[in-house]
Amino acid sequence: MTTPRRRFFWGRSLPQALSRAARYHGVAPEQLDYRLRDKRHGFVKHPRAVIVEVDPEHPARAAEAPTARERPAPTPSAPSPPSTPPPPRPAREADPARPRQEAEDEGWETPDDESELAASEAVQRLIALSGLELTAAVTRRADALELRLDGADRERLAAAGVELLDALETLLPRAVVALAGRRVRCRVDGAGLRAAREQELRELAAAAAERAREQGEALLPPLSPAERRQVHLALRDVPGLATESVGRGLHKRVRVYAVGSE
Repeated sequence: MTTPRRRFFWGRSLPQALSRAARYHGVAPEQLDYRLRDKRHGFVKHPRAVIVEVDPEHPARAAEAPTARERPAPTPSAPSPPSTPPPPRPAREADPARPRQEAEDEGWETPDDESELAASEAVQRLIALSGLELTAAVTRRADALELRLDGADRERLAAAGVELLDALETLLPRAVVALAGRRVRCRVDGAGLRAAREQELRELAAAAAERAREQGEALLPPLSPAERRQVHLALRDVPGLATESVGRGLHKRVRVYAVGSE
């Protein structure tokens, strides 16, 4: 999967924003081609923040063409030898001992300061759209940003169920990519919804494992990406069993099967 390169950079001053953008794109700050953007661009409304926009395809200013007096005379070059195509790469063989993994679980990046800021601002905007009076506390982990919701509408959040949390977990990484240029996993919880659902998923996975041992395979009902990941992790180290996601769309089914039964 190709992760889009960053377009927006912020700092508490213009030199700081330019320094971050230049360091990311590998050019000198004085060579950076940028546009100064309004500090309320997108989700980010950081006080006193300066935001610059850089075209990821052309981050550096084009060098000025030399005048006729400065332009050096062309020098003849020796003809280059004919190039030979590189040898084809050998095809990678599938490892039958390795269980198949979901593609959606690959490619996540480590959270940083800017992705944390982007997620914090984005979740408040999304909560406002939902009409709920809640706040989000963001905690940075090694592999994800954890967002815990709480507030006056905690009971309404509990009534809405895990579907609202799943929707936030789907939208937040996209907002973080657009604003901070990093594909960061976001985990959202509140009103004790995740703990109750995780217990249900563990019981569901255990029952599917028993059926797979007896019948060769078992199919779970359609689950969200986050829920499928929990099932995969719950059964990852169970001897004699493997898992895979089947179907199309956001909600897919997890197939649990006995290794060697195919």
